[in-house]
Amino acid sequence: MRHNRSMISLSRSSRLLTLSGALVLGLCGAARAQEEVQVKTLVAPDYFSGAVADTGLPGDLWKDAAPGIMRDVLPRLAGPKPLSPAFASLARRALSTGANGPAGVGDDVEMGAARSLALIALGEAKGAAAILDRATGGPGSAALSMAQAEAALITGDDDKACQVEQALTVDRGAAYWLRLRAFCQLKAGQADAAQLTFQLAQQQTKDTDYARLMGAALAGTPPGAANLKNGVNYALSRRLNLDVQSAAALATASQALKPVATPAAGEAPEIKAGLDLTAAEASDLAFLRQAKTVPAFVEAARAAAPSIAALAKAGGPLQDPVLLARAAVAVGDVASAQAIRGRLTQDAIPGASATDLAILDALIAAGAGKVDNQVLSNLVSRGATGKSAQAAAVLLSSLGGTMDAETRTQFAAFDLGRPAASAARVQVLEDAAGAKRKGEAALLALSLALDAGASGPAPVDRARIAHALNRAGLSVDARAVVVEGLLGLAYAK
Repeated sequence: MRHNRSMISLSRSSRLLTLSGALVLGLCGAARAQEEVQVKTLVAPDYFSGAVADTGLPGDLWKDAAPGIMRDVLPRLAGPKPLSPAFASLARRALSTGANGPAGVGDDVEMGAARSLALIALGEAKGAAAILDRATGGPGSAALSMAQAEAALITGDDDKACQVEQALTVDRGAAYWLRLRAFCQLKAGQADAAQLTFQLAQQQTKDTDYARLMGAALAGTPPGAANLKNGVNYALSRRLNLDVQSAAALATASQALKPVATPAAGEAPEIKAGLDLTAAEASDLAFLRQAKTVPAFVEAARAAAPSIAALAKAGGPLQDPVLLARAAVAVGDVASAQAIRGRLTQDAIPGASATDLAILDALIAAGAGKVDNQVLSNLVSRGATGKSAQAAAVLLSSLGGTMDAETRTQFAAFDLGRPAASAARVQVLEDAAGAKRKGEAALLALSLALDAGASGPAPVDRARIAHALNRAGLSVDARAVVVEGLLGLAYAK
């Protein structure tokens, strides 16, 4: 009997041990699961993973990009130095792509702020606002909060901008935040507080445009014209019911606010039936001829695009067909340019030389993304007597094409001028291109473009940049860089 009782006791003990073990294992499993949840919850956000649009660039855009290069270039894209249209387009495309940033960059709130501020500076406030809605860490970062506030103000969400200002926990005494706070206090009906904050802001840094607008809003004095220098001034201009699309307002618009001042940019209105194409052509030509820089020409071409397309379709004689064809390519309407070019004959081209036609052919080829060896050979032969043809030849050849022995001999004798671009950065750019580091190649190209200014690099530097972008797999951007360079030959001194 004792033996049986012992067996029963052992059996009960075994069951208890089994149950205890199961409980311990269950608790351990639950603990591990909880730890996994906590780890997943605590993973730092990647400020580059959110996409603004489908850019056609891959989700591993920033793979193997040097973090230091990104830290150097990205903040500069939000700075005062302008980019030419082609390079601005490259910057927008790269920064609008949803792709995890390099180690130490993607989870850095200040770099996330730099991305958003650059997008805003490039005219993508709406896109920046969308990705900033999902961003964390704003109250503790003045830069990220500024991006959130500016994006909100530019897109007309003043309430959100004021909420951002109220939530900020650092750098609250900076001039920007004082100006925004004064606006928010005015908006909330706190006129006395707004007046005091306004005075504090002006004591710190005087801003005549802000002072004029805020003073008018507080005292009811004549406000003058709208000002589109930044989001705060734009918000004040709207509050005062000023015309933000007037010529005076447009003259003050930063790149960030230009889409607001010219909302129809890039949207070609329909051509109405019965339009006087002769009058439209005369108006377009006058507008295009006023342009003295490539950026101005591109803007004029964008405005003239609908009537140029109609003129190309109509097929009648044109006063300056080469200029109109150039304008068509400038806005991506290669078909209209080809239609105009197809009706030109060597002995009946108003105001155009054989070299002008050769460069136009190069422009159309680059715009279409098809380098014609005959076009390239013709340019090289023209280059024997003209610098513009030499520059056009080096630009077009950067996209590919094949030269025969005689053409190569002529090309090798060209004097393309001294490069201005940093030799070190160009070498790293070429290395990035060979290794298909697309994001790094884009950043280095943008770095070189920032140094060159609003008209972009000279042909000799531009050709090397385009060649590298093409090798890196950024062929769309390479073509745009070449097209812009060919357009710029008309303004070369």
